[in-house]
Amino acid sequence: MGAEASAACATRANMDPEEWKARVDLAAAFRLAAMNGWDELLFAHLSARVPGHPDQFLMHPAAILFEEVTASNLHKLDEKCNHVVPSDEMPHKFAFPFHKGIYDAFPQAQCVVHLHTKAVTAVAMQEQGLIPGNQYALWLGPVGYHDYEGLISSDEEGVRLAKNFGDKQVVLQRGHGFVLWGHTIHEAYMLAFLMIRACEVQMMSLAGGLKPYVPPTQVVQATVGQARMITDGEQPFNQMTWRALKRKLDRDAPEYKS
Repeated sequence: MGAEASAACATRANMDPEEWKARVDLAAAFRLAAMNGWDELLFAHLSARVPGHPDQFLMHPAAILFEEVTASNLHKLDEKCNHVVPSDEMPHKFAFPFHKGIYDAFPQAQCVVHLHTKAVTAVAMQEQGLIPGNQYALWLGPVGYHDYEGLISSDEEGVRLAKNFGDKQVVLQRGHGFVLWGHTIHEAYMLAFLMIRACEVQMMSLAGGLKPYVPPTQVVQATVGQARMITDGEQPFNQMTWRALKRKLDRDAPEYKS
């Protein structure tokens, strides 16, 4: 057993099993995002609440790529973005404020995802935003919107961003990307998949220059409820999908859970 694997085993042995499970799931979300090309240098970020400790959070070190994240190298941070477990690596202080704003506003949130793929940013630039015309967008339902405020992230913007969720779980950040929260890590991953695919399909359809199709209002409204079997992390389909994706990682990048 190598030194890195030995350190991971020691870390796991001295950790609450629920925290280790959250670490493995969050590391899986990072690795899957990288495989899908959703990462972007060091700009995007994911986080999760530490089970049983609502004011502690798991985030990746600021200087590592999604493809380098493992269960054991995730930082555990307090509500001020200070290390709970000592580390010489830089915490993600730039990203932390708006993650914290969302966690404060939604005690039920266990995971926050912020990404900006090309298609999502393109839709975020369009005045009409996300059109409820393709199945992925219909499954998501309405999303919130947050105007671009510049490069710097602040506690105050985190509060404003959280307010723009309203009763929704996804916010499209104008000219930027999206941020969402999930009741579980695997729920958050599914919502991210749907958001990215919805934006990809929208951009492809608009390239033809034709008016997009939108179903009747009653169908749009009904579909959101029907799609809970897919989007809800407590539902069997969502859980089966997550297990299947982790099996893929076990084959292709098993070190994620080290």
